Amino acid sequence: MKNLLTIDVEEWYNFIGDEAVPPFDTWVNLESRVERWTDRLLEIIDGYKATFFILGFTAEHHPGMVKKISSMGHEIACHGYRHDFVFDMGPQRFREDVSRSKALLEEITGQPCLGYRSPGFSIRKQDLWALEIIHELGFKYDASIFPAVRTFGGVSGFNKFPHRLQLERGSLIEIPVSASRILGINTVFCGGGFFRFFPEWYIHSNINKINRSDQPAVIYIHPRDIDPGQPRLPLKFINRFLYYYGLGEAEEKFIRLIRAFEWGSIREYIGSRTFEG
Repeated sequence: MKNLLTIDVEEWYNFIGDEAVPPFDTWVNLESRVERWTDRLLEIIDGYKATFFILGFTAEHHPGMVKKISSMGHEIACHGYRHDFVFDMGPQRFREDVSRSKALLEEITGQPCLGYRSPGFSIRKQDLWALEIIHELGFKYDASIFPAVRTFGGVSGFNKFPHRLQLERGSLIEIPVSASRILGINTVFCGGGFFRFFPEWYIHSNINKINRSDQPAVIYIHPRDIDPGQPRLPLKFINRFLYYYGLGEAEEKFIRLIRAFEWGSIREYIGSRTFEG
């Protein structure tokens, strides 16, 4: 079975939810490391297809990188423009942010952008209004739901497998990131800091468990997750731990993960399945 490999393409400083994060108007003056480490991810996943959720700001400043990813047959999807929390933006600014990014990505690639993922998985139970806007903007699927406990965001008790959501004005396929249950708590086990924190045996065993249920595991990674040389932000202790833990071993750990399973893009998956709902 092909599991779903998703890559959130953003810079080393695009952390969210900490006062130490550089403000938006300073980004153009900061060192860019995203192309180098995206290229490395492309080398590692050679032979498979993935979905790249690309931040609009990043695409605007690196259009050649976006074209390269697309030309290699990978899916280009939307990660918003400024990497702001959905619940901080509100409906009007959210619509403007996402539509700007979607139009930019489609202009660069010449292809429709089918999917969206919110920065920081920041669509909470009280923010499901955002799904209506995502549908209205023409997306076929959303991949923003974090069906587990999370500092910012998270929708505990949400259907943890890909499914079709019925909305007020239509439907939308939801592709939640995969979660497992540990000590009675649902948590994501293979994405960003979770990928770097949890041991390999735990990650691999949970992917196998999901596959035995005839479901694909949905994982995510950022280019910065395998970049041990990135500058360090003066984050709060817990954020600093989650952001930088395990960077030195992450690349080899990711290589072994890719070699252990089969992988594909969300676009491939939804094109081959019928979703009830």
